[in-house]
Amino acid sequence: MAIKDPFNTHAEALQKGDTHSAEKIFDHFSKPIYAFFMARIRHKETAQDLTQEVFLKVIKSIDQFNRESGNFTAWIWQITRNSAIDYFRLKKPTYLADLPNEGINITEERAKSDESSKVREIMDIVEKFSTEERELFELHFIADMSYTDLARVTNKTESALRVAIHRLRKKLIPYLNK
Repeated sequence: MAIKDPFNTHAEALQKGDTHSAEKIFDHFSKPIYAFFMARIRHKETAQDLTQEVFLKVIKSIDQFNRESGNFTAWIWQITRNSAIDYFRLKKPTYLADLPNEGINITEERAKSDESSKVREIMDIVEKFSTEERELFELHFIADMSYTDLARVTNKTESALRVAIHRLRKKLIPYLNK
């Protein structure tokens, strides 16, 4: 059973030139997309640029989105993933662990040295996960995506995602208890 995506309606309105729908889409997706890029790239300005590029691509290609056969949330996240892949293909940074750790969905005030090093440690552990596990971790924990939205994006059931997230937590526990 396919999960109905409420953003399909906004996508259809955007196709007709409704700027209010564009604002709704941006308001809903901008923070999780930015957090997704921060988790992967760890550079504030680059994450902002890539987030902006995603929305430009959405606006330019909105006519290609088919509401009847498509899921807008999955479509925008596919654009986001492809943008990250394109960035790494062109940029080819050394290692993510060597890049500065700016933010990753925590406020500057809370980013004390101990907490910042713990976040870096967690992200270094997550880098060792499979691509699918890493993406699931980033979408759920970093981009704060709900199980419902994850189900739309990944075409998996919410119960399967709950099990996968539980397994990710179990996988992290031995590292965190050191």
